[in-house]
Amino acid sequence: MQKFFLTAALIFALSWSSCSAEDLRFIDAMDDTGYYYDADSVNHDENSAVIYVKMAVIKAGLNQMYTYDIRIHYNDHSYEILSTKKLSYDTRAEIESNNTRRPLQRYSDKSEMAQMVRLILYGD
Repeated sequence: MQKFFLTAALIFALSWSSCSAEDLRFIDAMDDTGYYYDADSVNHDENSAVIYVKMAVIKAGLNQMYTYDIRIHYNDHSYEILSTKKLSYDTRAEIESNNTRRPLQRYSDKSEMAQMVRLILYGD
């Protein structure tokens, strides 16, 4: 059952990316939750070691998708969530949004955030 949800999430994410002109790249998955980033949204400022990117978390079993506009300070292993959206997974209808910035958070080298930073900076 877990493989079904992961496969469904991946197929749906790929079809969504082609429909909305986004380039979702797979980061990782756990159970029925997939983590992606939009390669088209990446804005990398090498001088300040900052990456701006849109991240998507798809919870296929709950029919929900969350998108996050994020600023990552990769030399400090920290990030800020600048805004969030909760969407219906199948229709992409917006359920709620929040433009309130969240406090700076730290991430570990083994987290999805660290994996995303490595993919952005160094590729596959």
